[in-house]
Amino acid sequence: MKSFTWKLAIAFIVSYVILVVVVVFSYTRISQNFIYTQARNNLDEQGDVIALRLDTQLDFDYSRIETLIDTYESAGQDPLTQLQDQTLSLTVLNDTFRGFGSLNGRVLTVGGNTYTYMDSYEFVDFMQPVAVYTFKDAFGTVDETPYIFFMFDDIVGYFAAEPYIDTIFAESNNALQYALITADNRLTIRSFEGVDYGNFYDYIRYYGGSDNTIDQIKDALLLEESITVQTPFVGMDSFLSFNPLNEKFSTKQFYFVQSYSVDTIIDSMSYLTNILWALFFVIFVIFAGAMLIVYKILETKMHDIENARITHYYAKPYIVRVNRLGKIRSYNQSFRKLLGDYDIYDEVKDFEIKKEFDMEAIQDILQRQRAFTAIFELGLQRLVYVRFIPVKTSGGYLLIGDDVSHIEGAFDEYRNMALYNKRTHLPNTNSLKSDLQTFFNNPEDLKRKNALIALDVMSFEKIKSLIGEKSGDRFLIIISELIDESLEGYPATLYNLDEEHYVILMRDIENYNWVTRWVNKILGIFDKPITIDKNFIDVEIRLGIFNIETEKYEILNADTAYDNMMLALNHAKESTQHKFFTYDVTLSLVASRDQRMEADLAVAIKNQEFYMVLQPQYDTQAERLVGFEALIRWNNPKYASESPLKFIQMAERNNMIIDIGRIVLHETFQIAKELEPYNIHISLNVSPVQILQAGFVNELISIFEQYELKKHTIAIEITETFLIGSFDLVITKLKLLQNYGFDIYLDDFGTGYSSLQYLKQLPINTIKIDRAFVIHIETDAHSRAIVQMISSIAKNIGLNVVTEGIETEKQNQLVFKAGCHLIQGYIISPPVVKSEAIRLIREYNIDKTKKVEAIKVRKDVKR
Repeated sequence: MKSFTWKLAIAFIVSYVILVVVVVFSYTRISQNFIYTQARNNLDEQGDVIALRLDTQLDFDYSRIETLIDTYESAGQDPLTQLQDQTLSLTVLNDTFRGFGSLNGRVLTVGGNTYTYMDSYEFVDFMQPVAVYTFKDAFGTVDETPYIFFMFDDIVGYFAAEPYIDTIFAESNNALQYALITADNRLTIRSFEGVDYGNFYDYIRYYGGSDNTIDQIKDALLLEESITVQTPFVGMDSFLSFNPLNEKFSTKQFYFVQSYSVDTIIDSMSYLTNILWALFFVIFVIFAGAMLIVYKILETKMHDIENARITHYYAKPYIVRVNRLGKIRSYNQSFRKLLGDYDIYDEVKDFEIKKEFDMEAIQDILQRQRAFTAIFELGLQRLVYVRFIPVKTSGGYLLIGDDVSHIEGAFDEYRNMALYNKRTHLPNTNSLKSDLQTFFNNPEDLKRKNALIALDVMSFEKIKSLIGEKSGDRFLIIISELIDESLEGYPATLYNLDEEHYVILMRDIENYNWVTRWVNKILGIFDKPITIDKNFIDVEIRLGIFNIETEKYEILNADTAYDNMMLALNHAKESTQHKFFTYDVTLSLVASRDQRMEADLAVAIKNQEFYMVLQPQYDTQAERLVGFEALIRWNNPKYASESPLKFIQMAERNNMIIDIGRIVLHETFQIAKELEPYNIHISLNVSPVQILQAGFVNELISIFEQYELKKHTIAIEITETFLIGSFDLVITKLKLLQNYGFDIYLDDFGTGYSSLQYLKQLPINTIKIDRAFVIHIETDAHSRAIVQMISSIAKNIGLNVVTEGIETEKQNQLVFKAGCHLIQGYIISPPVVKSEAIRLIREYNIDKTKKVEAIKVRKDVKR
């Protein structure tokens, strides 16, 4: 054996020994971590199953009593009396209800007994569909039995918690103890003995658990996720699993906790050790076999190197012999090696020839002996460009070829860069213009039914700011794929002009209903959120449609068709009611009307045609008006039917908002000065363009001091969506204003890209819940849960909450129950002028002739 072979063999043996050492060392390091991680994952899943079983049983028992109440009320019977008569016959698992009573504020009446909740119990502790507590803790009696309480409006039923949960817990494998806690750490029931603590974390500390473990649990509970931790508990090394119950039972969120012996769980997973050893053994065998194969390959290659070096000097160009008709008769060895397994050609016309020549005229090319370039696709994404020169010989031609991939391939790459979007690889603006020009130059195409559709993804820049640049590119690729898949079956071409801007050209469709059907289809697709990097993103799109009907227009070409499509798209983007518009001549008239409005707006600024109206804000606990939101109006009859939002957005686009903003500040501060004796504060909206203007803070403070207003009588409202793109720029200015004495309101909270991180960093005093969550709060459980969540978060971090859009008593009662006592809406008053605002202050605050009730006590149904 040659010396290099010996060296190679020694190198492989040393490598194998090193691998063995590394694998054994790695096994001792990772096996225990792997088993413990797998154990925690298994306990998470088992805990979720038990939590789901408890969820299902609670939901079943709750719904059963709720159905009985509805049945009695429909029959004109008193549901409380009927339930009290059947208390012992109404079963829950292996037990029965212990009693039913009525709740009036903080007083619970059961039979002839009356119980009053202690001051330490807030409404949110017991005014929930499901609550768990003892009579001793809630009412100060001697009864220490934990009960589960079901609440149906003002009717409350309860039964013993321990036998109920014991039955569910019996289905859990290997679990030793259990507890039921709330997300804020309150212990409601436990199966283990020990010192009587009020919260669960104190038990973990008592048995030797660390604060780091408790922090892990808090983080998981904050995200409403399951978690299993290892910690000392009840005198042994234990696993504790925390699994959330259904949030609809209580806004405080219950978690079912189970404890397991670590030794028992790890012993039950000993099979994983055998699996790991088997896996490492397979790795040894595979590596040994791979080394033997590599050895043989290298040995063979060493012999081939010399042969390859010699062959290099005798390499020939690619030669193809063909007859006069272009039929291939033979290849030389170089060309045969090039094609390899891709030798699928019988004639020259089977080659993919670049478009400089007509494929059907290959005989003419050969006869004229004109050079041509053929493209060969050899495997995945490998293209070889060969430039052939025909040379006439007896009986046919020799095609002498040379590899020109480095030239022709680069040319095609540059061409694609000019005609295709670099992210999505879809045709771009240049392709669209070229295709439209070709399309309009063909009279036959124009006789058919065709359509041009523009599609824009709204607020893409804000989405990209939220998820990052790289994820933003992947987001666009997903959008492109969804649009492309939706066009399957349609004679259409999709273009990606620039980032979030798309155009679809539909040709030769049966009728224009095809366009409408596709538009409804794509809107339905984007009704569902898109998932990217575990983020759920709601995507809003707008579409503009231009049906290419040449008979309707005197002048119609590629440019006018594109402009008409974009005009329809712009109207869709400005509309708050319609997600798409189809172009007609009236849209041009609307565009002219917008131009007139812009001119009139400039005159209005000069002539001071603006005035302020005030919408009151009411405190249902204090039963008085506490403030007003100042809203701008334009005193021009021509635009009386237009929403103020339209001229405000127009002013922002044309930088008129700076001058209008100054008018708003002076008008609002003057009103605030007149209302100072009534102890009322005023809030006003500030445009993003204003606050980003250099010198805005100094100007605002200067005008404030000009009117000699008291500190904290003025609040500045900023929108949540504005923060996404300008957070770092605006936070310093807001801190300066807050330190001076302005209150800061975060308006429309929950409608944009809400982030708890913003609430932590922003210098704000108050959150305003948008009316979008109030409109359906009477019928939509999700809306109620969102309002409760926002109220709870704000309360815990010391922020006030104003709920907008309250119009009915039922809405007011529900938001009050959720913890919101500051309201704004038509239930109090629509926006009014200053004199009417003063009249409202007198009626609500001074004369007390008006008030808004937060809670109405439900009357028993008469039998």
